[in-house]
Amino acid sequence: MFSKKEIYIFLITASIIGVGLVLPSCKPEPKPCESIGATPYVWEKPFRFPDMNIPADNPMTIEGIELGRFLFYDSTLSKNSVQSCGTCHKPEFGFSDIGNVKSFNANGILTKRNTPALLNAGYQNKYFFDGRSATLEESIIDATDHELFTDWTNNVNYLKNDTFYANMFEKAFGCDAVTKENIVKAMAQFIRTIVSSGNSEIDTKFFRTNNYTLLNPAAARGFQIFTSERSDCFHCHFTNILTTDNLFHNNGVQNSGGTFNFSDNGRGTITAVQTDNAKMKTPTLRNIALTPPYMHNGQFNTLREVVDFYADSVHLSPTLDANMLHSGNIRLNLTNSERDDLIAFLETMTDTFVINNPKYRSPFK
Repeated sequence: MFSKKEIYIFLITASIIGVGLVLPSCKPEPKPCESIGATPYVWEKPFRFPDMNIPADNPMTIEGIELGRFLFYDSTLSKNSVQSCGTCHKPEFGFSDIGNVKSFNANGILTKRNTPALLNAGYQNKYFFDGRSATLEESIIDATDHELFTDWTNNVNYLKNDTFYANMFEKAFGCDAVTKENIVKAMAQFIRTIVSSGNSEIDTKFFRTNNYTLLNPAAARGFQIFTSERSDCFHCHFTNILTTDNLFHNNGVQNSGGTFNFSDNGRGTITAVQTDNAKMKTPTLRNIALTPPYMHNGQFNTLREVVDFYADSVHLSPTLDANMLHSGNIRLNLTNSERDDLIAFLETMTDTFVINNPKYRSPFK
């Protein structure tokens, strides 16, 4: 038998042990992140512009867009810590790399093709001249991997340890939000806001009135040429208000010597279909006057060179678009004044409201 003293000591000891076993499970949980949710972005689309297809898993928010703007211009995210997306997509030049036939990547090597402009990129259904990316998010990963040579692990750690960025990510995406996926999503949200204002001459004097004669006289004459079977420009560039059909065409820039062998197979590189060789995605003509040089290879420095090419120098090849054969003739027989009129019409698509908008500019300047 145990004495009362021994029983008392046993009970006290058991009690202490029991408390020790229970206490760990009773520790208060870490205070959860108090994310209040991002603010939905309400966009007023320009007159007659279609709705943009926004991915269900990446709704646009004010906080996500602002974060994306910082990431778009942050050179720290590149391999050489010198370049950013904004290095080759400059807002003042229609988000193109003006003057450069091709752009240098973070390894100091020239890219394969001319840098495309980003205006209205959110409306595209394929990205890059060959259409290798199906979504804007995919195109951002492609560019950061193959042009900026991003080290995603290093970048995630950098952004997590930067209080400013960590707070921005939390406001945009919630708790523990600094991930590769959310970096891409934020940048995509920002790029989707880069949309025409609807205040260029073509918008105010034609798309709002359907009366091309309200354009300046030279542009009105150019409109008639542009939208006629004589030039056939409209088949690819005037099917909608975005001035691109978002499809792939061989526009006769490359000479294959009558075969399927081109220096750049374009879409054919992706599909492996021979009849797709040399086909490139139709670019938008909006702000076209701000985005030289032109074509996928940047071979033309001025709009006059582009018009002269289409009028006089299209190369015949097996995949040449049928619309380039104007009644069986690849020559347009345009007079000099008619060529000037075409250029005057193209210049009505210049949207200075977009390029001067501070919300598209680098926050680091």
